[in-house]
Amino acid sequence: MIDSHALATLGLRPTRLFEGFPYLVTRVVPSMYHVILIPDDLRAEDLVESARRQARANHLPTCLVLQADSALYIGPDGCESWSDSPPTGGIIVTDRLQPYRTFLHNHALTARWLALERFVRETSPRRGYMFGDLTKGGRKPTLEEEVRLAGTQSTGVPRGLDRCARCREWQGHCLDPSPKFAGLVMDVYCRCANDNRCAACGALLHDRKLNANYYDEADGHIWHVPGFSAFGHRCL
Repeated sequence: MIDSHALATLGLRPTRLFEGFPYLVTRVVPSMYHVILIPDDLRAEDLVESARRQARANHLPTCLVLQADSALYIGPDGCESWSDSPPTGGIIVTDRLQPYRTFLHNHALTARWLALERFVRETSPRRGYMFGDLTKGGRKPTLEEEVRLAGTQSTGVPRGLDRCARCREWQGHCLDPSPKFAGLVMDVYCRCANDNRCAACGALLHDRKLNANYYDEADGHIWHVPGFSAFGHRCL
């Protein structure tokens, strides 16, 4: 039976499963998943703790896959759900997000790395481009929101946005000023909301919150930051 919470959290679709257990799966953007292999000689409680540390640092949907019928899903808010349906589908990447600790490579782990590399090659698309959320997470407004958020403030900034007292950037919820997304409510975050950190060094993965929007006062647009922007991070 497929766990509905797990599927809603990671946006999965049934397809081939990588069987080099155990490993961590992080949803970078919808349909792109990052895999980190974990040694199979760790205690069960250490495996779970590894997943929790990774999820707390990256602040992205994470899943610990123990077997073909055993997976622990951890949401960015820390909620946990066990499921008998591990993540499958999407584009698989690896070696982009760092684990919270370095694992020594023995013969078994090296063999699983080679198997993962083959799996990535066999399942990766041969052409095309990868995008983030093209809707920017926009949603239709309620009747109350249509009235309250209509128009702009005296400065031209969309109604519903307020300046952060700390960084002075805009935050809140507003109707997108772009004709392409007209009428959709967008969540807007300031720099202070950035909580996506590298599990290894603790530094921010990007200068803005991943899979989120920010308002650029200079051009009057709401811009989206896809999760794979984290791949530019390098530990110091």
